[in-house]
Amino acid sequence: MKQDRLESFVNENRHEFDQMEPSDRMWEAISGQLNEEPKSKIRRFSWMKIAAVVVLSLAIPTVIYQVKFSEEKQSAKAVHVDPEVQELIEAEAFYAQEVSGKLAEIQKCYKVYPELKSEIEGDLNELESMYISLKSDLKENISNKEVIEAMIENNRNRMKLVDDVLEQINC
Repeated sequence: MKQDRLESFVNENRHEFDQMEPSDRMWEAISGQLNEEPKSKIRRFSWMKIAAVVVLSLAIPTVIYQVKFSEEKQSAKAVHVDPEVQELIEAEAFYAQEVSGKLAEIQKCYKVYPELKSEIEGDLNELESMYISLKSDLKENISNKEVIEAMIENNRNRMKLVDDVLEQINC
C-alpha cells in the first residue's frame, strides 16, 4: 500500500519528534492533579435562577388573573351601559358559530367545486372587512344604534351567503 506524504515524513523524521519530552516538574504537577479530588464548581448564579423561577411562578398567574378580571369588568360595563351592545355580542357569537359550521360543510365540497373556494372566501373576506370597519365605528360611538344594526345585518348577510351556497350545491 502506498504511504501518503505526511505519514512518510513522520516516519523519516521520528527521531526529531521524540526528542522533546515534558520536564519532570511537569509530570509531577500532572500526577499531583490526578490524585486530587475534583473541586466542586461554585454555582454563581444558582440563587438568581431560583429567584427568577419564583418571580415568574408568582407573576404569570397574577397577570392572567388581572387580564381576565379586566376583561370581565369591561364586558360587565358594556352590559350595564347598553343592552343593544349585549344583543350585538350575543348575535355575533351565534352567527359566528353558525357560519363556521356551515362553512365547514361547504369546504368539504371544494374538491368537487374548486372555483367555489375563491368565490366564497372572496365574498366572506369582503364582508369581514366591512365588519371590521363597522367595529371601529362602534368604538368611536358605543351607543350608535345604526352601527350596531349594520353589524348585525352584516352577520345576517354572511349567514345568507353560506345558506345560499349550501342550497345551490349538492355535495
